Amino acid sequence: MKTLLIMALAVLAAPVFAADATGTWKGMLETQEGKHELTFNLKVDGDKLTGTVGGLRDKDVTVDEGKVQGSKIKFSVMSEWEGNPIKLVYEGEVNGDEIKFTMGTDDGSWSTDLTAKRTS
Repeated sequence: MKTLLIMALAVLAAPVFAADATGTWKGMLETQEGKHELTFNLKVDGDKLTGTVGGLRDKDVTVDEGKVQGSKIKFSVMSEWEGNPIKLVYEGEVNGDEIKFTMGTDDGSWSTDLTAKRTS
């Protein structure tokens, strides 16, 4: 009985000890116009994620609606496409010094995958 209780507590505590997305990450976004290096400056505080994404526009954009659940992260940024504002949603999973992202429009009409590696 004691062993079962210890195992149950370990499973419940696992998300608390999840991978940390805090730091600087770089990944390559490939588009029809070519390759764009994206820089993610992220900070985790409990289940909240804040930071910036560079490389989408002339200046860094602010991370909005950032959430952390175990090793999974999700956030959005406001960018621009052909002069029109566009909300991009990132969903990723942190695994050591790598985040595998799916990035796409909030309406689901477009998405792509990219991998970012920790630089600091």
